Amino acid sequence: MFDKLLVAVDGSECSLKATRVAAEIARKFGSKVTVVHAIYLPATIAAAAGAAGMVGNERALEALEEAATEILGSACETLGLPGEQVKQEVLHAHPAEAICRWAEEGKYDLIVMGSRGLSEIRAFFLGSVSDKVSHHAHCPVLIVR
Repeated sequence: MFDKLLVAVDGSECSLKATRVAAEIARKFGSKVTVVHAIYLPATIAAAAGAAGMVGNERALEALEEAATEILGSACETLGLPGEQVKQEVLHAHPAEAICRWAEEGKYDLIVMGSRGLSEIRAFFLGSVSDKVSHHAHCPVLIVR
């Protein structure tokens, strides 16, 4: 039923809880799992960083890449599945758009993600990633609270 799962993580406790739920589903159905983390550096932040002397935003991007590696590693460890059953990817776009696009292009059967990753104030202004994914994904989305 669920041959391919896409698990979106951001390092929050909520996303790790979603990862644990995804692991249960993967074990039950023998699913392949891809864990993704999206890095998004809006143009306004990139321009400000450039104006502050960060050539090509290299330092900021390096820090985000390092954080992504740690977040993905932690999620894969939490899954506890054999290595051949799990892949990990860093996406470079707005999280909701990147997750939906990756899921559709990869023909995933289910997206699993946490209900909260951002602070409530930021979520209010930016809109919840899980809400956007649930409205725009081509496949079912399991949002774990």
